[in-house]
Amino acid sequence: MGSKAEAARKTAWPRYEAEYLKRALQSEQYKYGTEGLDEQQRSVYLEHIVANYKAEADECLKGEFEQWLQGQHEVNDTSREHLYENEDGKPVRRWLMRTPESEDGNGGYKVGLARAGWKHTPWGRASLTHLPGVKDYLRNQKETAHKKDMEMQLLAEFGPQTLDQAWMYFKHWVKGRPLTDAVANPPHFEEPSTARTFFDHTPERMYDYDSVANDRQPQVYATDSNAEFAAATQPYERPIAMTSKLQDARDLRQQMSEVVEKQAAAEQVEQSNSAAELVQRKEELIQQELRRE
Repeated sequence: MGSKAEAARKTAWPRYEAEYLKRALQSEQYKYGTEGLDEQQRSVYLEHIVANYKAEADECLKGEFEQWLQGQHEVNDTSREHLYENEDGKPVRRWLMRTPESEDGNGGYKVGLARAGWKHTPWGRASLTHLPGVKDYLRNQKETAHKKDMEMQLLAEFGPQTLDQAWMYFKHWVKGRPLTDAVANPPHFEEPSTARTFFDHTPERMYDYDSVANDRQPQVYATDSNAEFAAATQPYERPIAMTSKLQDARDLRQQMSEVVEKQAAAEQVEQSNSAAELVQRKEELIQQELRRE
């Protein structure tokens, strides 16, 4: 678990499957609708119709992936801050490099320690179609779906010509066989994004993206005894304490305000010194004139 090989599998994982099943049961959509059944009938019915929920979960996961590739997923919405949370048994995101963001208030670095505040989709509405293989994959998905639909459209247009075609016609058009029973999450944005990824230019490397967010646990120092897992939460623990984007912005404004105040004070002192020098110089000139007389 947690390996590259496991992450590369094209299927959902047990918790995603369970979350999908819960959503499907609560949706009352498609085959999950139980209108007209009493409690005992509903229990028996649902027990039998959930048999394919894992395949449906895989279909939904694939659909979410395609939304995300095209900038249509809810995590592509820049009006909300989407941070990775080290909780519920998920892999722990750690600090990897010595950067200004990983440095604590004492000058120590949190490299190797659990990290709070990391953004998993920092490019927002931009799509990932610049990555090798993405356009081909999305095109193939659309072309395959179009080809299958066109075959059935032609069958409907000209009618069945053989027994096999009659059977397909009856299932597809007479009985209206559903294309899917998966209760999918609709795209957060209706249309694929046209936004580019990096100052309106597509970057050639993923690390051109600014994925370094502020450290959301400035109160934790690298030398603290609990620093290694301070940004990770166990299922039985309370959520970790970390600053918000608003707090970070407020702190930045406060820092800028202090800088401006110091600069203004320095300028005022400089002006006062200049004025004093002018007065002193004027007095010296007057004294020189008096001596000449």
